Amino acid sequence: MHKHHIVFRSQGGLDFPLNYKIYRGYDDHEGMNGPHRNREVDLQLKRELQNELMQLFTNTHYTLREIADKLDVKEKYLDQHFKRVYSHQGKYLRMDIIRKLMGGKLY
Repeated sequence: MHKHHIVFRSQGGLDFPLNYKIYRGYDDHEGMNGPHRNREVDLQLKRELQNELMQLFTNTHYTLREIADKLDVKEKYLDQHFKRVYSHQGKYLRMDIIRKLMGGKLY
């Protein structure tokens, strides 16, 4: 079993369940049709993740606690990663959240 970060950590991806895809074996993950060697597969996974995040975050503003609850991660983990994301009175804009979770890019 291979755990794949859809938005790679080197691209600013974070550790949260929606950002993982599990592959059965090495060929599916690292082979010619896997996301590491096939740019179209990589982009398709990123677009699917972005769409899932758009459906998950439907309100305009969220607190860090609300974000952590939706992503099933600890608030302390997000706190260190969201330090450079603008917040107004402790609330983050929906699109800023999604952009951060997508490694700073939208697809």
